[in-house]
Amino acid sequence: MYPIRFILCLIGCGLLRPAVAQQTPALERVVSVDFTSERIDHALKIIASKGQFSFAYNPTIINANSTLTLRTTNTVRAVLNQIFRGTIAYKARGNHIILQKAEAPEEAPKSFVLDGYITDRQTGQKVSQVSVYEKTTLASTVSNPYGYYRIKLSTAIPSVKLEVRRKYYFAETVTISARQSHKLDIGLTPLPTQLALQPLTARTSIDTTRPTVIIPQPVAVAIPVDSTPVPRTSPPGPTIWDRSKSVLAETKDDFADWFKTTRQSIHDANLAGDTIYRDMQFSLFPFVGTNHTLSGRVINQYSFNLVGGYSLGVRSLEIGGFLNMVRGDVSGVQVAGFANAVGENTNGVQVAGFFNGVRKEVMGVQAAGFGNTVLGKVQGVQAAGFYNMTMGTMPESIQAAGFGNIVLDEMSGFQLSGFTNVAARSMAGFQLTGYGNITGGTMTGFQLAGFTNITIGELRGWQISGFMNYAGKVVRGHQLAVVNIAQSSETTPYGLFSYVQKNGYRRLEVATDEVMTANLTFKTGVRRFYNIFTGGSNLGEAGKPLWSVGYGFGTAVDLKRGWMLNFDLTGHVLSDVDRYYWDAWNTHLRLEMGIEKKLSRRLALVVGPSANLYLSDYYRTKPATRIDVPLFGNSDTIFSVFSTGWVGFRAGLRICNP
Repeated sequence: MYPIRFILCLIGCGLLRPAVAQQTPALERVVSVDFTSERIDHALKIIASKGQFSFAYNPTIINANSTLTLRTTNTVRAVLNQIFRGTIAYKARGNHIILQKAEAPEEAPKSFVLDGYITDRQTGQKVSQVSVYEKTTLASTVSNPYGYYRIKLSTAIPSVKLEVRRKYYFAETVTISARQSHKLDIGLTPLPTQLALQPLTARTSIDTTRPTVIIPQPVAVAIPVDSTPVPRTSPPGPTIWDRSKSVLAETKDDFADWFKTTRQSIHDANLAGDTIYRDMQFSLFPFVGTNHTLSGRVINQYSFNLVGGYSLGVRSLEIGGFLNMVRGDVSGVQVAGFANAVGENTNGVQVAGFFNGVRKEVMGVQAAGFGNTVLGKVQGVQAAGFYNMTMGTMPESIQAAGFGNIVLDEMSGFQLSGFTNVAARSMAGFQLTGYGNITGGTMTGFQLAGFTNITIGELRGWQISGFMNYAGKVVRGHQLAVVNIAQSSETTPYGLFSYVQKNGYRRLEVATDEVMTANLTFKTGVRRFYNIFTGGSNLGEAGKPLWSVGYGFGTAVDLKRGWMLNFDLTGHVLSDVDRYYWDAWNTHLRLEMGIEKKLSRRLALVVGPSANLYLSDYYRTKPATRIDVPLFGNSDTIFSVFSTGWVGFRAGLRICNP
């Protein structure tokens, strides 16, 4: 069984090897040749056999009687470069390499081409994903998975310097002397693993390669034997140095990565330490303009984008018909028909028809038809048709939005909105909204809302709303609303219902008076001003109102040693005599003075006199009372309202808050 398995394994490996070779482009396949005075046509057949592809060419372009001597191990492209030295052009089509006679160069060419391989000086491996560019024209390219690059440059450039960048490698600058197309192989030195992976000073070198000169086909071609030790090569396929396999993976979360091509992402990763400056940019779309594919590394003084633009920074002015995107900082003015997106800071004015977004800080003005979003600090003005959101602080600033404003840190200034304002940590200034204001920390200033104001921390100012106010601790200022709630308060809330948890005033009282046999009363607020909710019953006693419901206000004076003095003003609605409802004006007003004496920490007695005013229609007389001490006589007004007054009393038992 074991010999059979071994044979099957050998067969499988034999079948797999051609398949692997087919996956590698024909020009990038590695072959080993050793020719001594070999005819060129025979040599091509041997190379094709070893590389498992075929040549296609017109026999007339090659002198079959020419011989060559060559020994090397390299890619098919490099071997053909050594054999023909620019006299023959070649290109791959599937598993075929087409040979053609190279065109004669122009007398005064406007451009020239540099191409070759980029290798690791330590390992000899080809290095992929290498950025190669020229700073003057911004011409650029990226080496393919086999380390091959090709770049076209203008002959009009005064000084040609080729910049070579690869993450985790030392930067290289190669000075090009000749303005003619030729092969140029470049070596890169990897950074030491113990050093921090950061951009370092570029190494410089001069291209001493003899430029290719196309000459008539010679009768024989003699190639010196390459005696340089041949480094061990890896199996055919893309060669990426282990330490830098993640060049693209590390840019996945980069700003605006969603719209960049693979080549543009590689440039941004490799050129992290390079910054290019240009006075002006004109672009149709991002990367389709005068900054070319290096837009992500160019800072412009002025940028004009027909549809959209992308750059590293803008110094003075940027105008875009639809979209402006900047990886770094913007200073000056940025205007877009739809949106502005900035990856770092903005110092100046941003105006967009729909949206402005800044990843770090804004110093100046943001105005958008829909919304503004800043992930860092804002100092200035945010104005939007729908919302403004700042995740950092906003010192001495203004937010104005049709719907809402949100600051997730501290703010000082003004928030104005149609629906809601939020300052998550603290607010010093003014919040005005149609519905609600929320401050997560300390509020110093004013909160004015149509429905509600909420301050989780301390309130050092005023809360005014149409329905409810809430504060953690009121230090100074006041709460003014229908309902006021606070954990503690050093000042007085004003409303129909006020509740203070820690140092408030609360009493639940069971009492009797001259009109009602039994009354249940709840008082809440603070000692200086509290709300009174009360209800009474005569327990079915004939000839008297069956029930009463009342509301009022009061204040209390602490006389110390368990004594307290209350002054309460309440208004009561009385039911009709012997009936459970009322069908006319039947109102009782009481002004009471109560003397409270505590029996224990939570229990107290209260007793005191009252002055009473009764108002009713002319069909009624005053209700029956237990004592009858008139305050003034009965009277009928011109509006058929009966009124009378008397002196009454109140006595009861109270449950007190601590």
